[in-house]
Amino acid sequence: MGLKRLTVNLRIAVVQLNPQIGHLEETVVRAHSLVRRVERYQPDIVVFPEFALSGYSFHSRAEISAHLCRPQEGPAWEFCQQISRKLSCVTVMGYPERGDNQQAYNSALVVDEEGKLAFNYRKSFLYDTDEEWQCAENPAGFQAFELPLKGKARDHDGHVHDVKLRSAIGICMDLSPYKFKAPFQECEFSTYQLEHGTELLIVPMAWLHASSVTRDTADPATGKAEIARTMDQLGLPLHGSQNQFQVNIKLRDGTCEEECPGNGTLTSAPSDAGVASSYSDLSRPDQQNLDYWTIRFMPFLACKWRENWFVEKALKPILAKFKGSRFTYLGSSLKAPWLFENKNALLVLCNRCGAEDGATVYAGSSGFLKFNGQYGNEEEILNSSNRSVELLGNLGKGYEGVIVRDVSFEIERDL
Repeated sequence: MGLKRLTVNLRIAVVQLNPQIGHLEETVVRAHSLVRRVERYQPDIVVFPEFALSGYSFHSRAEISAHLCRPQEGPAWEFCQQISRKLSCVTVMGYPERGDNQQAYNSALVVDEEGKLAFNYRKSFLYDTDEEWQCAENPAGFQAFELPLKGKARDHDGHVHDVKLRSAIGICMDLSPYKFKAPFQECEFSTYQLEHGTELLIVPMAWLHASSVTRDTADPATGKAEIARTMDQLGLPLHGSQNQFQVNIKLRDGTCEEECPGNGTLTSAPSDAGVASSYSDLSRPDQQNLDYWTIRFMPFLACKWRENWFVEKALKPILAKFKGSRFTYLGSSLKAPWLFENKNALLVLCNRCGAEDGATVYAGSSGFLKFNGQYGNEEEILNSSNRSVELLGNLGKGYEGVIVRDVSFEIERDL
């Protein structure tokens, strides 16, 4: 008995949707249509966005009340059960949860291949919109759980093993600093997952594009006008693209299937269009957000300066401020310069696309990042081009669609 290095091989499908409030049935039809596009490839895991079927921009408890469901009730639960049982896969989907004592949560279901509830995660860090309908924070905070997968790991001798992956769900704002006020470098979610040895990170999102009008927008009326003008130039309704599917499938056996709708590109933009003009090239991912998501996982990224922090014992006074609530800072501990060195983890990002309220534009760009635990003494670049990050593929920012990848990463188990 002893630690053995195992290679985990998974086929994961990520479905990007543009759900609109009050249009549940239409969204369910499109979601099923996208699943049918990939069911013959027999994915092990299928992931959907935050509030995948209901739409996201609710502005009061009264508005969202009819959409709240218990974890094993309602349209999201029924949909996930259908997909899991039909494809014998794990299904992950965000939904609005009705809790006890009049509490409501922004949650995500994890349904196993038999259609049983494997885990229910509640969002910990809330965005402005969540607070408008009195969403409650997860009382348990960030969490990790074991996800059983049969026959998905192989040792160096070729023997196949069942495995329980150390897994976690994060929902959108969980990746950001708490209330946008905590120090950026604390990286709360990724630090928690590093310290708990998480190997598979799945993040359903309703993440905004930079053109969105938010509480911090200086001139909301102008911002909304720019969004309307951009959508019009793209030949899209104000809520963005629907039923124009982007398909991106690349498998280990050489299977490659790619489809991309229309132009979705602004040939020219008004000189005063500002950031709204960046909502173009809809089949391409939003690089600004890809870089942001990457840097929010700084504890998993290679960074050559950690060695100096370790040698100079610079971490001790920093960690003392946390009073035992954590034992790492940006991936470094008092015992090792980089706790993640020579380890692997897979990040699955599932964002929605489209727009709501004529003000909120979503960034899409769903896809996969693998952290390889290498280049710890060399790397200086702190964005998605960091060599310890492997970009395995992304959908574009503006179209509904599905991306499928065969992913491999290494874990250690005592066998």
